[in-house]
Amino acid sequence: MGRAQDKCKRRAVARDAEVSPAGSHRADVAFGQSHPVVAAVYFAAVIGIGTLVTQPVFVAISVAGALLFGTCLQGALSTARRLRWQLPMVALVCLANPLFSHSGATVVATLGPVTVRLEALAYGLCMGGSLVSMLQWVLDAACVLTEDRLLELSGSCLPVVSTMVSMAIQLVPQLRRRYGVVSSTRSACTCAQAPAVEGPAVAPGKGASRMGYVNASTVLMAWAMEDSVERADAMRARGWEVGGPRTRYRLQTLRARDVVLATAVGSLALACALLAWVAQSQWSFYPNMPALVPWWGYVPYMALSLGPAVVTAVRRIREGSLR
Repeated sequence: MGRAQDKCKRRAVARDAEVSPAGSHRADVAFGQSHPVVAAVYFAAVIGIGTLVTQPVFVAISVAGALLFGTCLQGALSTARRLRWQLPMVALVCLANPLFSHSGATVVATLGPVTVRLEALAYGLCMGGSLVSMLQWVLDAACVLTEDRLLELSGSCLPVVSTMVSMAIQLVPQLRRRYGVVSSTRSACTCAQAPAVEGPAVAPGKGASRMGYVNASTVLMAWAMEDSVERADAMRARGWEVGGPRTRYRLQTLRARDVVLATAVGSLALACALLAWVAQSQWSFYPNMPALVPWWGYVPYMALSLGPAVVTAVRRIREGSLR
């Protein structure tokens, strides 16, 4: 009887680990002890400013803050693995922009009919950095604002939308893990399959890898469709959207401290937005880029972007000293 109970507990833990995203709600992480509205205000601010501002210093600060906070949440190894495909994307955007933009006064090289200009390369580099920072900020937001916290944030106002968003955040990491399971299973299978059509033998290469991706995608699609039917049946059995509004248990209450913190974060974000607008209006890539000079207006945005990583590091140092 005891072994059966232990086995059921292990299955429950494994199931919870499968559907829980990385970096779940923890007290040693910034915004972990506050109401989800504080984290929502913060990520809306940094993502909005980072999307609209292409000034080089602001882009560099946003990239640094997003990567440092991602390292605190998911570890240095996971962040480095993510950079393996993000940095080539930055290089692609940087090198592709001179093919479409012929503005600028500083010629770097001439490759046949294409003239590569420094201003176009700089603009592409800033756009690529902004894209990387936004992807990382979204991942950080998914780690902090887990599905239960999203439901806590907007469950009573937008129950359908919040449920869809929380399920998407839950299922994307699950599909990635299942893709690894499918790929490892196919790699472990050594049986040879007979060719469907007679003809010359095809050497394993790009075609074989492409067919492997197609087969793995087919398995994942069937697996996801089966799960969707089960989830729909479970929600229907629990009375989803049946009758009037239903009561629910609140994991966190909105305290006065949370209101003050959200107001402070929003005020700092508003100040950073105004300073970013000033910096953006005084900066232009074409036809000549002005020289970058030290400016006090970068300090508030540094505090906004680097604040969560610093708070997380300080909390973990304190917990380590207490232990």
